[in-house]
Amino acid sequence: MSAGKLSVPGRFFATVKEHGLLPEGASVLAAVSGGADSVCLLDLLLLAQPRLKLRLAAFHLNHGLRGTAARDEDFVRKLCRDWRVELVVARADVAGYAKRHKLGIEEAGRELRYRHLERVARKLTCDVIALGHTANDNLETMLLNLARGAGPRGLAGIQIRRAADSHHKDTKTQRGRSRITFIRPLIDIEREKLEQHLRSRGIEWVEDESNLDVSFRRNLLRREVVPVLTRLNPNTVANARRAAQLLAEEGEFLDGLAESAAADVAHLDKGRVRIDLTEFKTYNGVLKRRMLKLVLTELDSQAVERVLDFCNRTTGGRLTLTRGVRAHRRRGMIEFERTKESLNDA
Repeated sequence: MSAGKLSVPGRFFATVKEHGLLPEGASVLAAVSGGADSVCLLDLLLLAQPRLKLRLAAFHLNHGLRGTAARDEDFVRKLCRDWRVELVVARADVAGYAKRHKLGIEEAGRELRYRHLERVARKLTCDVIALGHTANDNLETMLLNLARGAGPRGLAGIQIRRAADSHHKDTKTQRGRSRITFIRPLIDIEREKLEQHLRSRGIEWVEDESNLDVSFRRNLLRREVVPVLTRLNPNTVANARRAAQLLAEEGEFLDGLAESAAADVAHLDKGRVRIDLTEFKTYNGVLKRRMLKLVLTELDSQAVERVLDFCNRTTGGRLTLTRGVRAHRRRGMIEFERTKESLNDA
């Protein structure tokens, strides 16, 4: 993790180097909303472009949720035109999507943003999708996950990198697709420092007025909870990032053990997962939970606990879980089946 009193570009390059986020010659798609974080991300990627020989493009999603959505799109268009960066703009009916899928606006916006990013990255043959999440976003995510009762994986905060399409289980959907990686090269930098960097370079950005609306959970944390924590300790944001990295490193070690164990007890075939209960029960609770999360990534912590209770029953039966996953226990095996709906949504 970058530390000390490095400048914002210094911290950016230190994080990129430490985690190998931007291989030389990589094709990068940057998500640019027009806010300070994403504008700073694009500025830093442009600074890195000649050194790392990057091919750079930008993406903006007009979600149509606010009256200023058109203003934000115009701002990003002008910014990319002035900086000579290729830009792809998409429009999405987030409110309609949220209503159809019974999701909150925040969750619906996130799902659509990621889907569009992956689609555009494939179209432009990009290797990497760069996101502007900061150390502050990491702390807020940790707190949100703590409040909803997440396990160690959720308490580890935002992943610095993750593979796209990790939710797809049908190998046919993967055929012919190159692997795309999401990266977050600003994750070690606090939001205030990014804004100072932009001001020092005379770079403008747009403010999202919805950030003032505390009816959104993240905004409530950002405006009312995090300030209290930083009064208790001014280093709260940096400390949370350090704790998240330690948890992530320990999680990677345990995941390695869980992968080896899952290879012995779990069998995957065309969207179905079968687990040998006799073998499964020989492992401790930590590895059991991680095995289930590895083979059924859509399960949340509560669903995992329901599965563990289901495995301890002395009789057979059926169990309906989240996102269209069903479990059936019989003859010393537990079988998980994804419905057609869940496979199509993945």
